[in-house]
Amino acid sequence: MPRSRSHLLSASSLALVTTAALTCLCGCWTNGYTANRGLHYVTNAEGKQVLVKSTPPAPAAYEAYLRARLALERDPPRLDEARGHILDALRWQPDEPQLWTVRGEIEWRAGDFAAAEVALAKALALRPGYPEAQRLLAQIHPPRTNATAAK
Repeated sequence: MPRSRSHLLSASSLALVTTAALTCLCGCWTNGYTANRGLHYVTNAEGKQVLVKSTPPAPAAYEAYLRARLALERDPPRLDEARGHILDALRWQPDEPQLWTVRGEIEWRAGDFAAAEVALAKALALRPGYPEAQRLLAQIHPPRTNATAAK
């Protein structure tokens, strides 16, 4: 039995709508979330939010980073566990300044200020002026006032 003319019209309309939808989705995909997922805010030394761009992490590195953050947020913090996780993350992504900053935070909380400074120096070498690393470095070395410097 031959198909009706209305059936052919609706099939071609469906094809047109599908093509238009796919074109829009492809445009959103390349120009939307995935194009900007590396953007995030960090707090700088003055306490202001600054937008920075980072390469999206490898999934294994991100998982290790999250585990390190969770270990740090425990009460009391599990510093050895956090250190192990952040070292795993750094094995996956050694060029990520945020991971080096977290490593610096872990060492700082553990009281190893020299190791914290080394980790933060690495973060700042990877991204000069990185606000999170600068903020933590300012906590390790608070600015000296004129009264303190005169003593």
